[in-house]
Amino acid sequence: MELGALPAGRLPAAVETTAYFVVAEALTNASKHGRASGAEIGVRVAEDAAIVQIRDDGVGGADPSVGTGLRGLVDRVSALGGELDVESPHGGGTAITARIPLSAYAARPMHAARVNSRSTAPPVSGP
Repeated sequence: MELGALPAGRLPAAVETTAYFVVAEALTNASKHGRASGAEIGVRVAEDAAIVQIRDDGVGGADPSVGTGLRGLVDRVSALGGELDVESPHGGGTAITARIPLSAYAARPMHAARVNSRSTAPPVSGP
């Protein structure tokens, strides 16, 4: 696992907590379902949002519409007015990006959140 960019200071508690759960779920999925041998994690601040990115070198095929883990992340990120993007082509690893507004307490309604998924294969199931 490689740790990439990190913000210089602390983020709002709700943003840090959500970022933690995004990273934890992404790494769990990479190991458990994606059969990844490595992952890279980065957090940066841009345009008044925390951008949390996790990329793994696993088998891909993750689909946020199946299972509870990624759907739970969608709910958690959207509760703060953010967006979750999942890119997971079959055989190409998985990249998860969460954009979490730093003005978390002025969050948009949950229905305004957007989920982008570009899985090109059925979800990878565990053993």
